[in-house]
Amino acid sequence: MKKSIIYLAVLLAGMSSCKDFLTEEPVLSQSNELTLAKFSGLDDATAALYSRLNSYYWYGGSHVLISELSGGNARNPISYPGSGRYTQNTKWNYNESSTSSIWFYSYYTIAAANNVINNLEGKETSEVTTAMINNVKAEALAMRAFCHFDLVKMFAQPYTYKKDALGVPVMLVTENGQPARNTVEEVYTQIVADLKEAETLMADNYSREGAIDAAAAWNKTSIQALLSRVYLYMGEWQNAADYATKVINSGKYSLLSGDKYLAMFTQNTSAKGDEIIFQMYSSIKNSYWDGSGWEQMSYITTPADGGNGSADVCASEDLIALFEEGDIRLNLYALMNNTDWFTLKYAGKEGSAVPKENNTPIIRLSEMYLNRAEAIYNGAVISGVTAADDLATLAAKRGIEAPSPSETAILEERRRELAFEGHILHDLKRTGNGVVRTDGAGVDVPFPGNKWAFPIPKSECDANPNMVQNEF
Repeated sequence: MKKSIIYLAVLLAGMSSCKDFLTEEPVLSQSNELTLAKFSGLDDATAALYSRLNSYYWYGGSHVLISELSGGNARNPISYPGSGRYTQNTKWNYNESSTSSIWFYSYYTIAAANNVINNLEGKETSEVTTAMINNVKAEALAMRAFCHFDLVKMFAQPYTYKKDALGVPVMLVTENGQPARNTVEEVYTQIVADLKEAETLMADNYSREGAIDAAAAWNKTSIQALLSRVYLYMGEWQNAADYATKVINSGKYSLLSGDKYLAMFTQNTSAKGDEIIFQMYSSIKNSYWDGSGWEQMSYITTPADGGNGSADVCASEDLIALFEEGDIRLNLYALMNNTDWFTLKYAGKEGSAVPKENNTPIIRLSEMYLNRAEAIYNGAVISGVTAADDLATLAAKRGIEAPSPSETAILEERRRELAFEGHILHDLKRTGNGVVRTDGAGVDVPFPGNKWAFPIPKSECDANPNMVQNEF
């Protein structure tokens, strides 16, 4: 890992970025040594791990929008000039100087998580129980796995295509080194190991104390939901179905319909018992907010009328054509000037000013039904459940007729349901399907090909002679 990553990771262990994640903000001026010396400091450092997700390079904006634009769900508007941002993504004009910046944000977070994981031993006291330590370690392990997963999805070929291909460096300690890339299989093996350990360590009823939004921190069920997704990407169908079933049967979440479903995307915090399993909690007070909000998701995807947004990204005709009449999800798009459909998933939280804050859903219950349907269709067995059952359950909530199970039908349903949540590019990639557009915006990209592993940032390759660049 290059020096700049290590340097920033040490600073981040001091919790300089947890503003507005906790009800009470921790002390921000203590030394790194003091932070790591006491359980209270390590607990606060764990809370800080979530803040970077708010960056517009990550779930605050570009990580999601790159997937939508490159994968065919989105394009640049016709009737609005926009600001000039996000004009290259549909053309797949990626190079080492213009690639995803989640490389740095993910490794910053991994390094900070390692500082927690590797400093918890011996912290038990009369007031600090082993269970408390285990819960914090589980959160840090889950976040480390989550970051490695985002990295390997973006910067490597898919596990289902070539698991012996170069992945990304697996970092388990914070140190000044120059690591080589692990294979895709090795990265996934570590992701699963971290999540399984986190699942074992975390108490069933654990929820981060003081968090403004309970769904913005890992709990046992959200860890199991992430495991379902990881196994799906690996093509391990039975495991994917088993973990989706654990989440569905937990009773903690419910599929919504009608106005409640529509309102879910602009609520200030997740409502207990709704579909949100894990999300990025957005706040202008977060130090990873871009300083103005002009780069955040809400502003980028909002029409420019009245200065509310820059209208840089709207839905493609390809996506809109997939919705049938009566589908409640079509109400999450607004047609402007008879040419451009804008998503309303990021219309802003109730009462937020312009540019508006907006949470980003990362895992929802509907995905678990879709994961299980796909897994069962591919051979997994869950007693009393069929792929058709899961598709019908979701369809009933969205007001449409259930599709018959097939690879195409399931992927199209994922596209309708999870649009503008950052899934499509990786769904196409893991299933070996290329990008095919019909609305004329952007380019078609066949699979397989070098383009599906994004270039590693040039600065990383310059700093680390052991870093092998992807062909692009």
